[in-house]
Amino acid sequence: MIKPLVLASYNWKVLLKSIVYQLLLLALIVALGYLIFGNLIDDIVNVFNDNNISNLLSETINSIAAGDFESEQFASELSGLISNIQKAIAAVKLPFGGVTMSYVMFCAIYLLYRLFVSLTDVAVACQLEEFMTSNAERPFSWFVIKKQGVTWKFALLQMAFAFPMDLLIVLSCLGFFLLFLVAFRWWAIIPAAIIAVLFYVARLSLFAYILPSVVCKNCSVHIAFRQGLARAPIRFWQVFWKTLVVVAIMIGVSVLVIMFVPNPIVKTLLISVPNFVLFFYLKCVNMIEYFHFDNRPFFYKRVEIEGTDRYNRRQERMAKKASKVK
Repeated sequence: MIKPLVLASYNWKVLLKSIVYQLLLLALIVALGYLIFGNLIDDIVNVFNDNNISNLLSETINSIAAGDFESEQFASELSGLISNIQKAIAAVKLPFGGVTMSYVMFCAIYLLYRLFVSLTDVAVACQLEEFMTSNAERPFSWFVIKKQGVTWKFALLQMAFAFPMDLLIVLSCLGFFLLFLVAFRWWAIIPAAIIAVLFYVARLSLFAYILPSVVCKNCSVHIAFRQGLARAPIRFWQVFWKTLVVVAIMIGVSVLVIMFVPNPIVKTLLISVPNFVLFFYLKCVNMIEYFHFDNRPFFYKRVEIEGTDRYNRRQERMAKKASKVK
């Protein structure tokens, strides 16, 4: 966990540039979504605000911390809250004349976001790979332009595999929740959520070596994609537990922000930026694990190599300082 953190810290410029791109993209997608679903979003936000869901969460956490948490009272309040929210949402007027078209438009916007948010992945991974193999640092824009063909192929392939798996995870856990709803009432949401997180982490772990393989292998994208998938089961658990820690932090940060930050714009930023940072850290984890898999030596921090431009500039600066001291 330390080496990926050091690697990420030395490549903070790459992180910053990718975050700026992702925030701009997020703003465009949110604007597009609001343009299409504006009235629906307002109605649903009002439903949650009217039912004070954040107050229930904060009061529950405070009662747990104080030691006076009552499970029966919480279950009753949660059941009533969910029932009220269901009734209020059912009364909301859907755009495009029905539920089906609304789902289609929502999925289209989500897929558009998933596609475009992946367009920095190859450039980021290329810079990490170059730093790890030679300690070199070429401009971020250079990789963005040079790797356009690889970027689009990778983004489309990843979306084609990831979206059905994510949809299957959501539907499976929803089915689990509905199956045990009668027996365990609303408490069934807790194991369903835990199972969803574990499945999502497993999906990320299975995809962990795909991006490094696409960047490091001198072959076509679909072959590198297939090789990355084939390698994942061999070192699955080494990646899984690290990914689980990162995802748990993401969820913890998101829950705290949702509970205690009322402003929707600030809330979006405070959820998005830490998650972008953690996904960048996860890329560093995956790159290092991939290099370990291949038994390849790598740099995870900056090293002054004799004969390089950085080494020569550093020697010149040291010589100037020494001459001034004399």
